[in-house]
Amino acid sequence: MTRLFFAAVAVMIAAAVAYVLVVPDALDQLGVEPIVEATKPAQPTKDTSRITTSSTATPASQATGDMPTVAPLDVASLPFQTGCGLFLSREGEEDVIFVDALADDTNGAMPAAMILDGSLVILERTTADGEPLGYGQYPRQVFDTPDNGVRVVVEVDFGEPTEPEDVPVTSGEVTVMKAGRPTLNFRVTGGAGC
Repeated sequence: MTRLFFAAVAVMIAAAVAYVLVVPDALDQLGVEPIVEATKPAQPTKDTSRITTSSTATPASQATGDMPTVAPLDVASLPFQTGCGLFLSREGEEDVIFVDALADDTNGAMPAAMILDGSLVILERTTADGEPLGYGQYPRQVFDTPDNGVRVVVEVDFGEPTEPEDVPVTSGEVTVMKAGRPTLNFRVTGGAGC
């Protein structure tokens, strides 16, 4: 009886080995595609563009939970040269609300500015992604304040140049993140040039 049992086990092992080694080749010759198990979808990368809440108290006029406000800039009164760069307005409006100027000669930094919650905020570009346009501009740029309390993400689509030194922004979005405050998103248009 045990011999019969061992013979049956040996036949089963031989059949399994034959199945593993012979059947895939036979299926390939017949043109049968093997069943492939679906892989798990790739995990999204961590969003590091968020601003953490600082430990400093928020002024009463800017209570935690209030949406940051954006106001028009007086470009002529900015503390840096704005001859060439990126100038953005809220979609459907004329007033400039964001300026990113070409690097100045002193330190190579590309200053940017916005009026947030009634105060002029000077930003510096920390990340630039995509195919460079010229005038120091990219389709996606991230700007931060020196204390990292404010982050502004600018994502734009550039159109065809209308003049030698003027490239329109056909559409875009600005995202404003301020520590301890809700994120503000709005559509923009504008242009890059001199």
